[in-house]
Amino acid sequence: MTGRPPQEETTDALQMRQLLCTFRATHIKQHLQVGEDCWEHIVGGSGSQTIFIVGGGGSGVESMFSINAALESCAQVISFCIPTSAATPDRVTDGILAIMDSLQLRHAVFLGHSLGGLIIQSFAVRHPQRIAGLVLANTGFYLGVRAWALPAFVALMARLPQALLRRMGGSQMDRLLKPVPAASFWQQFYRNELTEPDAGARLKHQGILMLNLIRFFRVHPISPALPWTQSLPVAIIASQDDRGFTPRETAYLGSLYQQSETTVLPVGTGHLSFLTRPDDYVRLVQQLIVRASTQPSGSSNASSV
Repeated sequence: MTGRPPQEETTDALQMRQLLCTFRATHIKQHLQVGEDCWEHIVGGSGSQTIFIVGGGGSGVESMFSINAALESCAQVISFCIPTSAATPDRVTDGILAIMDSLQLRHAVFLGHSLGGLIIQSFAVRHPQRIAGLVLANTGFYLGVRAWALPAFVALMARLPQALLRRMGGSQMDRLLKPVPAASFWQQFYRNELTEPDAGARLKHQGILMLNLIRFFRVHPISPALPWTQSLPVAIIASQDDRGFTPRETAYLGSLYQQSETTVLPVGTGHLSFLTRPDDYVRLVQQLIVRASTQPSGSSNASSV
């Protein structure tokens, strides 16, 4: 699977199981009702800066727990699961704002992986004054033929039965996880997530949310001419062999933010860079947190759309 000795794989998997047990024992899932939507979220860590973690399609509140744990020594870390009832950018924005307000946070750094990258950018469009910095990982905006072909594919997928979506999601994760250290642990972890009662509904919901986000950005495009895109510190994490986004799309994403720094991780990283190269991933996020901490107060403030 990864070419590593079997005993080392076993040790990696054991370490991840121990980390998950510790994480669950020390992190209580909290719930916040916002209108019709119930937002499940986890808060941990401490520090002068706060970072929100928003995972990719199908993510639950624990889906990136290893990144939560790794960042908690330098920041307060928050992750959440988007309710299946919140399928529009406005509903998602309202939920994020409500969590921030409940924790008395004026602003925070946001990390978005894959679909999460679109989510946090839509939030930034609406409320740039609440953003201290962005980490955009393995994400982007589709260009050319992909700009209409992939949304059409997502729309088709969203029509499939939930049971079929779960099976397809499991197969895709097994493929993406092959190069990951402790692959056996992560395969079981995500299989367990896919057996949760709302897993199929979450996959269907996030496909619909993705389509709504694409429509949102057609109406509210991000431009390098906007004041907040000129001043906001942004870290872009990409992979040479990410089949989800092309080098052209990654370069285009970087062109939208004047203060962006792009790191392209080598072949073998794939789409799940937070699992295949966790040390590099965490280091790049920590660097962005430092950049955001030294940003002059109010320099990224701007009127919301």
